[in-house]
Amino acid sequence: MKPIAVNSNDFPSIIRDGQVYVDKTAYFHALVTDPQRKYFFLARPRRFGKTLMISTLKAIFEGRRELFAGLAIDKTDYDWKRYPVLAFNFGQVSSSSLDVFKSSFPDYVANVLTLAGFKYESSETPGNNLGMAIEALAADSDSGQVVVLIDEYDDPVAKSLKDMEQAKAVRDILADFYAQLKDRTGAVKFLMMTGVSKFTKMSVFSTLSNMTDISFDERYAAMLGYTDEELDAYFEEHMHVQAEKMGLDFSEYRRQLKWWYNGFRFVKRDTTTLYNPISLAMTLACPEEEFAATWTETGRPSMLMNYLDRVNLVEAMSPENLATVEESEFDVSNLDSLKPIGMLFQTGYLTIKGYDPATRFYSLDVPDEEIRRDVALLQLVDAKSRRIVEPAGKEMR
Repeated sequence: MKPIAVNSNDFPSIIRDGQVYVDKTAYFHALVTDPQRKYFFLARPRRFGKTLMISTLKAIFEGRRELFAGLAIDKTDYDWKRYPVLAFNFGQVSSSSLDVFKSSFPDYVANVLTLAGFKYESSETPGNNLGMAIEALAADSDSGQVVVLIDEYDDPVAKSLKDMEQAKAVRDILADFYAQLKDRTGAVKFLMMTGVSKFTKMSVFSTLSNMTDISFDERYAAMLGYTDEELDAYFEEHMHVQAEKMGLDFSEYRRQLKWWYNGFRFVKRDTTTLYNPISLAMTLACPEEEFAATWTETGRPSMLMNYLDRVNLVEAMSPENLATVEESEFDVSNLDSLKPIGMLFQTGYLTIKGYDPATRFYSLDVPDEEIRRDVALLQLVDAKSRRIVEPAGKEMR
């Protein structure tokens, strides 16, 4: 059996080490060859494959075809032209306080731009340096364009939500950075931004009116996360090993595995549900005799935990509130009036269970058993009043 990567989101390393890679490159090929669109945004819960996607896109635009032998994109007519790539992961920027962020953000940007071959000017803002880097690297390249990849674009803001003044100050600093992309569209071949939430009031969404949000796009519904068909194709041997260890008939094992880790759905009409990739990797890489929470054990989203200091979680997740949800409830554009259902959906604690085109109402629920159990723990303490309440758990069907 191929080993399963648990601690790596680096595509080249996964391929070189002969680890399991679930081939999503057909989706990426569609993105990078789209004749009409080149600026994309995708929101998904934390640890749902966003960083691996960014790493894979980086390798594609660096022209590293040797890494893609046998994968879907290698069977197309993609030209494998090389571009300078600026790849940021703002989850690596510390924002424990505003002063810390003001210090760590320029240092991080300087490191990324320096690695890309641009001399960082410490007398200029990180945003100005980004703009100058795009122009300089594009001018020096054969293609005349650069690729910009930004992972976890919202993380510094999300980590600051407990202190709204800090969150707004961090947002304003990032605004200058993202604004540099507005007037350099000709020099940018492709832009992909990922995050947990779409804070639409951040300048990147107001200045880049041509950015395409594919978070709810049916064509990319299964681009991240694993389907049942992908489990059969890539993890069958691993699943049989665990089923035997658990003493379960394989069909019963699959039923329980699905109950525990499958249930995510991000679009209206495609009813395909997805497994959380990190949950599956941690479960199958070191199989135990019983299923357990894995995604939630890696740390709850800081954005949600900071936000829940101000919200009554029990009330927000009451069944009556989740039965008829309007699309506007998913909006988290305004930091001063973040909506509980939107926050819970975008952090992965709620998912789409149904959509009624006649009323345009969504029905939502907790995705799977591991998150259901975490919700029950969170509901032991009312996030607003701090009083003890009964958990709203469910028995396994």
